[in-house]
Amino acid sequence: MQPPARPPERRHAQPAPPEPAYQEELWQQDPYAEEMPPPPPDPGRRTLKIAAVLLALVAALFILRFYVFTISHVRVVGTRSIPWEEVARAAGLDRRLLYFTLKEQEIEAGVNANRYLAYEGMEKVFPNTLILYVRERVPSAFFTHLGVGFVMADDGMILEKTRDLRLRQGLIEVSGLTVWGQLESGMFPTGGKPGQLEALVALIGEIMAQGYASQVRDVNVSDETSLVMTTTDGYTVHLGNMENLHAKIGTVRAVIEELKRRNLAGGVLEASIPGEATYRAAEGII
Repeated sequence: MQPPARPPERRHAQPAPPEPAYQEELWQQDPYAEEMPPPPPDPGRRTLKIAAVLLALVAALFILRFYVFTISHVRVVGTRSIPWEEVARAAGLDRRLLYFTLKEQEIEAGVNANRYLAYEGMEKVFPNTLILYVRERVPSAFFTHLGVGFVMADDGMILEKTRDLRLRQGLIEVSGLTVWGQLESGMFPTGGKPGQLEALVALIGEIMAQGYASQVRDVNVSDETSLVMTTTDGYTVHLGNMENLHAKIGTVRAVIEELKRRNLAGGVLEASIPGEATYRAAEGII
């Protein structure tokens, strides 16, 4: 007898593993995922970031202070023989001054401390440029007082005090000036007669302004209402008071040129009236 036949074996299919996208969806839908606290911040890293920001700010401020807003470009207007570097040093601009805190009073005082310079103004150009306007005092006249010689600028400032009278060469000699007290370089002389020093400064200044200094030998200011000028070619000029000196000297220059063209050397010019000049030679009036 044959054993009964075995029923065929049933094979159960294994479930396929979920697709990665499905696993990702399950992970996103995990109810415990939102309850997990974020990781605590790293205090060391935060401190490092703050330190880096502060260091960058300090570096930026340093660059702005010493390379951007510090006066590093200087232009000097008004000098003739004095180097601009000397003017800048006198003004204190070799101390790397800050553009925003620059004080004009200090600049002016520094420039005026040099007796050969006179401060006239300044202009700041953002962010680091300064233009200085100055006037350079030029030796113009020479006078003596109590046996000592004094070199004077065209504005009356005493530039040099000396016993070497050779310094008078090339300068207009001044006679008749009355002064008081002790005179030193860097001072303005104090006149003994009212208006005398003012008349001298006006006369010297006008002679220099018209470029006539090389043709003038001396001036006499003993009477401030009757100024006298003597030229190098022997003409004595009476100018009257200090009024209208520009017109008076301009007239004298033109008349003297005409007299020299006519070979009339020396003599006296009466030029106290602006625009008029009367010539008197040894023989009489022409």
